[in-house]
Amino acid sequence: MRIGLYGLPSAGKSFVLNKIDFIKVIEGSKTLKKLYPEFDFSDDIKKNEIRKKFAEWLYNENDFIMDGHYSFGEKIAFTEADGELYDVFLYLYIKPEILYSRIRKSKKNITYSGSDIGVWQKNEIKALRKYCHEHDKDFYVIDNTVSGYFDDVCIIIEFIKAVHEGFSCEKYAKWCTNQILRSVQQQKCIFLADGDKTITLKDTCKQIYGYTTNIFDNNFYTGFQTWKHYKNLTNNFALRPYNGDAQEFILNSSVVKRLGDNSYILTSGDGNIWKNISLLLHMGCFYGAEMSADAKFFITKYLRRAGKYITAYGDSINDFYMLKEADDGYLVVNPKGEKSKSLKDIDLGGIHIVRAGEIRKC
Repeated sequence: MRIGLYGLPSAGKSFVLNKIDFIKVIEGSKTLKKLYPEFDFSDDIKKNEIRKKFAEWLYNENDFIMDGHYSFGEKIAFTEADGELYDVFLYLYIKPEILYSRIRKSKKNITYSGSDIGVWQKNEIKALRKYCHEHDKDFYVIDNTVSGYFDDVCIIIEFIKAVHEGFSCEKYAKWCTNQILRSVQQQKCIFLADGDKTITLKDTCKQIYGYTTNIFDNNFYTGFQTWKHYKNLTNNFALRPYNGDAQEFILNSSVVKRLGDNSYILTSGDGNIWKNISLLLHMGCFYGAEMSADAKFFITKYLRRAGKYITAYGDSINDFYMLKEADDGYLVVNPKGEKSKSLKDIDLGGIHIVRAGEIRKC
């Protein structure tokens, strides 16, 4: 497996790489200069030729993790060859104010101190995620929502090891897709729906366990966040099977009444709870650590690729990519018509709105 570790200058890529001992580590710029010590890297044309040769050399390596840069300020360095090289992309995210402070103190990177770090990171994440969606690759944003620093690097290393050993939202999406296709057979129309605050009006984990988390505060909802979330659920709650009455949950009738045959719940919530609810509603249900926003997107994409017509429902950025990819995407807002804060500044063009039984389009 070839893993690309991306992030802005001073994000901490070398810090993370130095902790890895289960896969070959290649430090990109250092290795490049070591292979071509006499080359003048200020020549952009020849530099691109060298980078191409370097990529060809890397193709002989089948199992490694290497750091990389998507762009330097407004200058994009990422090429199609870079994209083809890696199987998986990881992105180290640091809070802009912290990263800006680091860059100002770095002799190597101080030239970037005049850049808008927040916009720079946002654009890189958006572009890499889009590339991975288009090319059926996994993309994970590694962040720390508590302090903005990587306080527990062991968690990061554990996750990278899990990816190296096979953790994959994209592969899980293919598995879910195959399960659905076997069930629906020749029927064309399929309904996909998020769980918490889409099918139910409230968050079920909070209602049953009083559990809330800040893992998703940065609104990335990639497999790293769902992986951490499910570790918490398993360690604290999920080992206790939920034996309560699924009917105690208040269902969102404006969504449930629109779900037809061949309906499936895609949730990052507690599987023990959602198995009960799905049985009550006679729907299929897929959940777990791999059920990220990207997994939902890929399930929708692969079902449409198989010729199915997809109607999808969701309430937040966790569902946004699924809603945009669906033939008909419906965003659930509260009775006042207010959308999730996670969707601030997000273009919802083409997505329908569901509110108090009413449907309209943006």
